[in-house]
Amino acid sequence: MIPLTSQTAACSGETSSNNPQAACDYLLVCHARSVSICEGSWSFSLETADGEPVFSAEDSDIGDLNRLTLLAAVRGLESIDGPASVMLLSNNRYLIRSLSESLPRWRENQFVWEHFGRRIDVQHADLWRRIDRALQIHRVQACLISTRLVSGGREPGTSPGLERASRPEGPTQGWNRIDSPHSGVSAPSSRRAPQDRLRRWLLSDAASCERSAARHRFTAADLLESA
Repeated sequence: MIPLTSQTAACSGETSSNNPQAACDYLLVCHARSVSICEGSWSFSLETADGEPVFSAEDSDIGDLNRLTLLAAVRGLESIDGPASVMLLSNNRYLIRSLSESLPRWRENQFVWEHFGRRIDVQHADLWRRIDRALQIHRVQACLISTRLVSGGREPGTSPGLERASRPEGPTQGWNRIDSPHSGVSAPSSRRAPQDRLRRWLLSDAASCERSAARHRFTAADLLESA
């Protein structure tokens, strides 16, 4: 856990034993989606620590995916009335890494940097100044959410016997199971959508990873995709 200021911290999914993670009052889920290089939508959902919805908002705006994600974070932090402990979740690496690595330096330099002898604002300085003001009020932990497809699984209705019959046998592929098969977990009886935004987002994230599993090279389409 890397401290940002005296009131803020960042985490990477693991809690340090030297700096235990404090209980949070709110969970702030920030999300953005691009429809073009300079246009898209942002959304945030504010929930209590036990998943009860508090407030959510979404809107379309002008900007790239990074700016749209910043808008979601700004609006979410500014919607909280009074000092609070907040866990900010996002799948945008620019947001999370800038909070922990770049923001302290930008703050020290008044959100400007020298470019060929001229002092100009850092990118999205207007939004970063607003985020910095919010961080002086709230205790914020920022976590990067990242999903990867590690197994395609078996199609529903496929017989395990047929799968074994289609598996090519060979000296390195043959194997014998010595323990009894597990009974398994029954499939859910209904497909109702989860009620809180975090679970809806994570489930859609997994589906997005499955669709892009065959993609090997980074392309322009990745810039427009909200994974």
